Amino acid sequence: MAGANVKGRGIVVPDAPVLAMANRFQIHAPETEKAVRKVEVVEDETLEKMKKAWKKCNYNYDWSKYYSKMLEIAKRLRYSAKDVENFSLALVEFQGEKRFSEKAGLFLSALINNSKDTVFVIHTAHFAESINHIGYLNTKNITVEGNAGDYVGGLMTSGTITVEGDAGKKIGWLMKRGIITVKGDAGECVGSGMKDGKIYVNGEIGGISDEISHGKIYHKGELIVDM
Repeated sequence: MAGANVKGRGIVVPDAPVLAMANRFQIHAPETEKAVRKVEVVEDETLEKMKKAWKKCNYNYDWSKYYSKMLEIAKRLRYSAKDVENFSLALVEFQGEKRFSEKAGLFLSALINNSKDTVFVIHTAHFAESINHIGYLNTKNITVEGNAGDYVGGLMTSGTITVEGDAGKKIGWLMKRGIITVKGDAGECVGSGMKDGKIYVNGEIGGISDEISHGKIYHKGELIVDM
């Protein structure tokens, strides 16, 4: 895993082929424990503060309300892009929480958007479920090492998001500008509510949204939507 620190407490991460099977057939998720590899994350003061900040953020259904709270909490922390990368690995210990997928994506987005750094790597291959809302209101350059869930790049205004694996539905939801690249498959309603920007999908597409105001969508290198 590029950029991952390899000291400190070990975190168990499923191998990519096993995780792919788990994502498609969640009922068989416990089988992923049979083939794992370890990724170790540095346990330092910054990471501990980020974990405490996570615990302070109770999440419900209101995306904008809770994202604003997360952003305010992020503003009280001092961290780097590397710290955010390490935190994405360490988040595995919280994945049993209710609505973890949504909370994780929004919290990581808040950390990224608040940071002065511009280039970020987020690891997702160790999660039992895909993470939604990665790159919410994005203005930075994000690489997702693994799969992503729904609403990748929702309301993003600039920057780039590259998903090395698959992504869920409504990629580029209400995006205003920027570039999203999915190297694997994409779900339904790609470009839902899209205002501008570009989306590249290298794998299969579940469906294109019929609610695109403006923007371009490329499928396997071919321009298929030009509004």
